[in-house]
Amino acid sequence: MTRAMRLALFFVLCSGAATASPADLATIESECGKRLKLPPGGCACLSARAAELKDGQQAFIAAVVSKDKATQASIMQNLTVAELTEAGMFMTQAPSQCAKGE
Repeated sequence: MTRAMRLALFFVLCSGAATASPADLATIESECGKRLKLPPGGCACLSARAAELKDGQQAFIAAVVSKDKATQASIMQNLTVAELTEAGMFMTQAPSQCAKGE
């Protein structure tokens, strides 16, 4: 493992990103096919990738995928600009990458 890889792993572990919220991840996976029109494998991919985000971001993504505007607004008040930006980038990139099997 290179020094850069060890450093990246350190930051991921310190940020708490490895902690997943099972209910939010389940919502992401179950609503994904209905709302985002991804196949089951794409939805499993999306949920797995969301597991790398922080709990608040996972809750936000679950609200976005399920189109729950009230919950989205509530969660946005508790996330930093950086966390919201990361969640937005996730929703911009991850669904298409998972659909393509990347």
